[in-house]
Amino acid sequence: MVITGGVFWKYARSALSVLHLRRAAQVLLTITCASLMLACASTGEAPALAPDVAAERGVGEHRTVALLGATGMVGGYLLQEALARGYTVRALARTPAKLSEFAGQITVVQGDARDPATIATLLRGSDVVISALGPVRADGDASRFINTTATRNVLQAMQSQEISRYTVVSGAAVVMPGDDRNLLGWWIRTLAQIALAAELEDKQAEYALLATSAADWMLVRCPLIDAEAFVREPLVSTQTPPAFRVRAGEVARFIMDQVDAAQYLRAGPFLGSD
Repeated sequence: MVITGGVFWKYARSALSVLHLRRAAQVLLTITCASLMLACASTGEAPALAPDVAAERGVGEHRTVALLGATGMVGGYLLQEALARGYTVRALARTPAKLSEFAGQITVVQGDARDPATIATLLRGSDVVISALGPVRADGDASRFINTTATRNVLQAMQSQEISRYTVVSGAAVVMPGDDRNLLGWWIRTLAQIALAAELEDKQAEYALLATSAADWMLVRCPLIDAEAFVREPLVSTQTPPAFRVRAGEVARFIMDQVDAAQYLRAGPFLGSD
């Protein structure tokens, strides 16, 4: 077979187009997966207090929430939501200055979630524990398995301090028994497996710790989290992610609504926003 110059350049252009598509796809995979798994650790605008939430002030009166990840995007919304409902908040922060705007409103415990003594101090006197921890990019390899390590410390401290309720913000790529993923659910997990295998391994191992514990836990599995306030009740499913995105304010509202509820105890609801 003789390949003419015209035919050669035709195939060459086709090959280059494929390469460009592959590179674009790799970039898209990386960006999307990073967003899916790192949303909890990212910072966003300070959430505004919705009027209907402010009206619920007093719901958590005389009760204390221990919050991990309070300086992150989701954690910030959780902090606002808990305060709006009248909860006393004990927040963990490696850099307390990041929570200076809440001076006089919360108790800040300085330290690292990977330190068992710090976690024991954080949980002291608390009724509920909520973790919105995510890997901090600046930590590099030091952040590997931070969620597993922190949850192990939390579960140990909860047992010794007789605290039963623990809620964890996790990712939609985490697998649990009973899942029946649709195409979107499969795609989200595949993206995470390709681009952020180590982070997914950490989140999956964290779930394994919860599953074998005696705690009353809830694993909130989120897709891409947007730094947006509450608009409406989130979509919820126990089988597959109902949407590719979810608003941080709606995640926070859902979690605080479930503090005393039994519907999702020892379960992993997926959240999404329409």
